Amino acid sequence: MTVGEKIQKYRKDLNLSQEELGQKLLVSRQTISLWEKDQTVPTIDNLMRLSDIFGISVDEILNSENKKQNAEIQPNESYRFAFLKQELNEIYRLQRKSIYKRPIIFTVLCILMIVFFIGSSAPDVMIGFSFGMFLIGAVSHIKGIRAHSKAWKNSTERICKSVYEYKVFENYISVNIYRENEKIRESKCFFTDIEQIQQFGKWLFLQFGGQSFIIRKSDLKENSAFYSYMYKNPSKIMEKPLHNRWKTISIILFVASLLSIFVAMFLVAMVSSENHLFIENMWLFFLLTPIPISSIVFGFVLKSKNYKYKKNVIVGIIMAALLCIYGSFSFIFANVYDHSDEPILRAEQTIGIDIPEHKQISSQDWTKGTQSVSRGYIYYTSDIYFDNSAVANFENQLANGDKWLSSVSNDLIGITSPMNDYGFYDYVLVYNVDTGEYNTLPNRNGKYRFINILYRLEENQMKIVEYDIDYVK
Repeated sequence: MTVGEKIQKYRKDLNLSQEELGQKLLVSRQTISLWEKDQTVPTIDNLMRLSDIFGISVDEILNSENKKQNAEIQPNESYRFAFLKQELNEIYRLQRKSIYKRPIIFTVLCILMIVFFIGSSAPDVMIGFSFGMFLIGAVSHIKGIRAHSKAWKNSTERICKSVYEYKVFENYISVNIYRENEKIRESKCFFTDIEQIQQFGKWLFLQFGGQSFIIRKSDLKENSAFYSYMYKNPSKIMEKPLHNRWKTISIILFVASLLSIFVAMFLVAMVSSENHLFIENMWLFFLLTPIPISSIVFGFVLKSKNYKYKKNVIVGIIMAALLCIYGSFSFIFANVYDHSDEPILRAEQTIGIDIPEHKQISSQDWTKGTQSVSRGYIYYTSDIYFDNSAVANFENQLANGDKWLSSVSNDLIGITSPMNDYGFYDYVLVYNVDTGEYNTLPNRNGKYRFINILYRLEENQMKIVEYDIDYVK
């Protein structure tokens, strides 16, 4: 019976949980767990406390007879490694490439998404959401990179001063750490408890119990067990190559999953260019979800066949989540826009102009919520789209009518809508509802109700804004 098995037995004899025993010893439950798994050994002080709690001698816990028997067992492999600072810097450089890869991909995806939304004149909520996601992700990645860099620098000096001894037995690995020829730490790990073995150039990283240990590949035997225990199981080899067919499918699904979000954006933009219902069309993102879901399923198929699978599963989960989030916007924001003709009728009756037959209108009521515009108070905005044939006569009236301006003078800026880019439109009309005047500054200070109509020739697009302005001469 090992030391860990004895600690577990005596603890259970006293009906103590790992947490309760840890409280008596002033150590964590995880520490007790590592002892009982024989991954670490209690210090002398803790052994003496255990002796008092269990009512047995320290020798009985240590199981001296079994120790002697175990000492006679010779390891299948034995290695000793000492690392120079230059070597550790090279390992850090290789690790850093892997760490930077994810933030770079994330940044590129976010920038492409923001550019797409801005270029397609998406609603502000979409652009704001994209910026927010980018900022949160950027801060998170920067913090992660800085934490890793700090932890590595703190570890470098300690690793340089230590010698690492690895002994590989039939079912487990023993790791001993020496400093100035004195053993300062001993860890034991069964092959089934190995979390991961990663390759970084000329080195392997052995991970178990939340710890990482460096192994120099050039010193390993050709058939070393370190090469064959990648996934906690002797039958799963670390560098098992994918069959060409499986590899091709894996790459296709990986790339298709990454591109699915952009294909969905293009699909929404293409449909929206026809019906001008951007938010309502975002349910089309759901049509692309089978691609990343297929990548996830295929990843687990690879896992069952002892191949690498995480790449397909991770990208599949991320892209499926993004597609579902964006697709749900159609339902979350479905009631934000109104498609009735009421704003057109109100503008025609109030201003006395004829607006052509439209093919699509999207109106938003700004009175339902808090506004953050720089000046004034907005009541309604409406985006209206027309067919070419419907606006031919209307556009002639714009060019020849005295109510429309082809540019807005600086003195009129104070009474125009506070939320429009006038350089984007070809014709502008500002109507004062209270005075019945067109494109004219009021004679007196006060609050006035305005209707601002803007028209863009190239897109056959009209925008109507109803708002109040506190005018001061």
